[in-house]
Amino acid sequence: MRWKAIKLLRNTKSADEQRLINFVNAFGFDRCAWYERPYSFAKLLAGQHSYNAGYEFDTPRFNSRWLDHGELYKVNGTSLVVAVGHNYGPYEDIIKCATDIAQPLGLRAIVYDRAVDWYYPNETVLVVYMTDETFKHYEHKLLSFASVEALI
Repeated sequence: MRWKAIKLLRNTKSADEQRLINFVNAFGFDRCAWYERPYSFAKLLAGQHSYNAGYEFDTPRFNSRWLDHGELYKVNGTSLVVAVGHNYGPYEDIIKCATDIAQPLGLRAIVYDRAVDWYYPNETVLVVYMTDETFKHYEHKLLSFASVEALI
């Protein structure tokens, strides 16, 4: 995985760069990367370098239902990594998929209102996955950033 300075990773015709800027400014993120499926999603989010050590994946092969258009964000020099998905569908389906991934791995997830997602504004839903440690670090910012549909 290659961490880069913050930029709009998926510059689609409908992407809204200002919404991305609002997100990274709210948390102070300064690095981003494409999500590539690791053997251990939980270890990746914990900032461990051994996330690809293993033979069995801890997440489903197809991530479009729980982490569509996946991206990673962090503050350089820390292990506080978040995975961001831009998911399609009704909130109920998105919340169920996020719960089915996060809970067995001991992770946290937040499903935000469609109004803040930058990939396809007002069509995709912003879903953010993280460890409990990362959640505790950003808790106030996470809950005050935008309207929350579900906290997992």
